[in-house]
Amino acid sequence: MNKIDLRPQRSLESTAPAASRRRTLALLGGVALAASPWCRSVTAEASMAAPASVTRFAAPEREEAVLRIDSSTDTVLFAPAIRDFQRLHPSVTVWYADRQSLDMHARALAFAAAARSGSALGRPEIAVPEDAPDLIISSSPDLQTQLANDGLAWGHQSPQTRELPEGAHWRREVFTLGADAVVMAYNPRLLPVAQVPRTRGQLLALLRQPGSPLQGRIGMYDATRSGLGYLLATQDSRFDSTASVLLAAMGEAGVRLGDHIEPLLDRLEKGELALVYNVPASYPLARMDAGASLRVVVPEDYTLLTTRVALIPTTAPHPEKARPFLDYLLSPQGQAVLARDTRLLPVRQAVAAARDGRALALPGRVGAASALSAASAEVAPGSSAWRLLSPGLGLLAYLDPLKRQRFLQAWATSVQPRK
Repeated sequence: MNKIDLRPQRSLESTAPAASRRRTLALLGGVALAASPWCRSVTAEASMAAPASVTRFAAPEREEAVLRIDSSTDTVLFAPAIRDFQRLHPSVTVWYADRQSLDMHARALAFAAAARSGSALGRPEIAVPEDAPDLIISSSPDLQTQLANDGLAWGHQSPQTRELPEGAHWRREVFTLGADAVVMAYNPRLLPVAQVPRTRGQLLALLRQPGSPLQGRIGMYDATRSGLGYLLATQDSRFDSTASVLLAAMGEAGVRLGDHIEPLLDRLEKGELALVYNVPASYPLARMDAGASLRVVVPEDYTLLTTRVALIPTTAPHPEKARPFLDYLLSPQGQAVLARDTRLLPVRQAVAAARDGRALALPGRVGAASALSAASAEVAPGSSAWRLLSPGLGLLAYLDPLKRQRFLQAWATSVQPRK
């Protein structure tokens, strides 16, 4: 009997020879550049992203299938779901690549362009490299919707997907796995509870206060380098008429920017930052459960619910391997694991709450509204304050290249400190 090895094996990028992979991606990038004006912008930004962290979860029993996943969710947070899936499907090895959402999107466009080129040459077998993903899981529902809208996602019909409520999928091609409340995280050593802002208006007032504790100690996503950061910034501009004023105040306070939330939370934990704005709650909650002295505030004025969404790209080498895993993630068992270990709000609960305004319980917390005012999370939003960012055409408005360029120019100008 084969020895079972459940230990994940990590590497940077894939097992393909690095030089060969770089040549392949350079070729693919070149094809994509010629194919799409939108791809020109995202490919240039993705080239600045750090290499992916790739982890191999060996099949517990004799390997009969390999599933490759590109995901923007940290490997540590997603590993319990993979291991639980492997208990049901012990012959499947999973390669999990933790990538930036913009990087994943650029790769998907490049692979699609290469596939079209290979088909035109009559050699589809060489079109897409072997490390192309069978499943893409992203925290940017706008980018995932754009891929599906361009015809780059397979549909998936199953008992699990047919039971999903409207708002939890788009055309049964893009599927919401769960939602994450976007909160403010702060360090109580540097920001006393009495000064903690409960709304964006209070945050603006605190930033303008002489001797503000947030001077040089506030952080947030860099919208020019983060797909999720860009989505959250556009939605703030949509729901908050003073968003540009708040951005300018952050700029004056010397806001620290990052393309990934973890380094910002590292600085918050060390006391280099006092508050981080627009944070997916799952990340600080995971740290708090591990003992970090952090707190989160769910804004009273409105709270964005960003979603973690999955699709099977048309360039997937083995789409038939992705379907059982997608069904598992949408099943009651998979949803329970995601809520417990990834701290996502279950998709059916999030859709219902956004529709009728019911309070949501943060995963791992007791009760519903009471959970939001417990020691770890403060202030429940009003009954109509949830704003669910689910996949759909409504999110595509800001992906128009010209509109995106203008928005980012205005955003960058706003956060630039005045001289």
